[in-house]
Amino acid sequence: MYMADKYLYRVLFIVAVFFTSCFEKDEPVAPYPGEVVTVYDNIEYFQSYFDFESGEIVNSHPTNVWQLGFECGNDGWHIVINSGANWFVWNSQQTDISASLSYPENELWAYDNQTTYPDSTAVGNWISLQGENKIYTNHIYLLGHYSSGNYSDMKRIQFLEVDDTQYKFLYREEGAVDTVTIQKSDTCNFVYYSFQTKLQINLEPDKLKYDIMFGPYYDLTTKFGLTIPYFVRGVLLNTGNTTAILDSVHLYDAIDFDELDSYQFSSQRNTIGYQWKDVSINTVAGYASYTVKPQYVYMIRTSENKYYKLRFLSFSLEGNSGFPRFEFKEVKPVI
Repeated sequence: MYMADKYLYRVLFIVAVFFTSCFEKDEPVAPYPGEVVTVYDNIEYFQSYFDFESGEIVNSHPTNVWQLGFECGNDGWHIVINSGANWFVWNSQQTDISASLSYPENELWAYDNQTTYPDSTAVGNWISLQGENKIYTNHIYLLGHYSSGNYSDMKRIQFLEVDDTQYKFLYREEGAVDTVTIQKSDTCNFVYYSFQTKLQINLEPDKLKYDIMFGPYYDLTTKFGLTIPYFVRGVLLNTGNTTAILDSVHLYDAIDFDELDSYQFSSQRNTIGYQWKDVSINTVAGYASYTVKPQYVYMIRTSENKYYKLRFLSFSLEGNSGFPRFEFKEVKPVI
């Protein structure tokens, strides 16, 4: 997990304000024959799940409907947060949920590192596994919503236990304390919790029915010569079933089944990520122009052990950015 010091925090805030206030333009790539898909829900505000076998967006939901996500599976115990909706956490290292806490107000709190997931989640190792025994830290976390340089809507959370079917956690909000039980799902990678509705919500499609997810999240990126945490809009792999690799050497049309033996596919969540597009800034006219990189070809291996190649064609729809358009094709032996 990453923390930004006060200087980088100020830079981040200035850069974020500039980009969110700009009129964004896009320079599309000329379309090519093949299967072309447009993501019609803006990936700054929605999470959309795509399945290569069907060639369809199989589900889409607003990003801001959840705050915490809980890993499923009998051995699942990782907890993720929704940095795409500007939620961050801070580990107080304390164990009394009612104790007075002095928390950092001018730092960016922790967010999930997609590059090294599941080893670097914002919540981190809230349990340690010693054989069949689980040792819980019982640390108190602050969950806060970041907006305009401040944290609001804060909750104190203490994760209590997890087994092969459920999680339990305690949270304190405005003096009231409540215990929540989260039921794992046999068909999903994650289930989610909403503090707005005080309910568990199951948002993901069946883990065998999608391959990649479009949406917003925080990642490290280099802007103005500084590498800082930054709000990005990109693509994450299905954590349980999809692997991928970037090929920036071969042309899209030239890649065929014979190339597959040379690839080392990765399960790293942000293998596709956000770097398939460049941004240039016109400070005089006051807009950011996005240009996709057609030389970036992503090879994807799905849970059905099929192979697809993908490249992006555009990042805009009717003059508005946030709507990826991409071409894909199954790569299979020539008979």
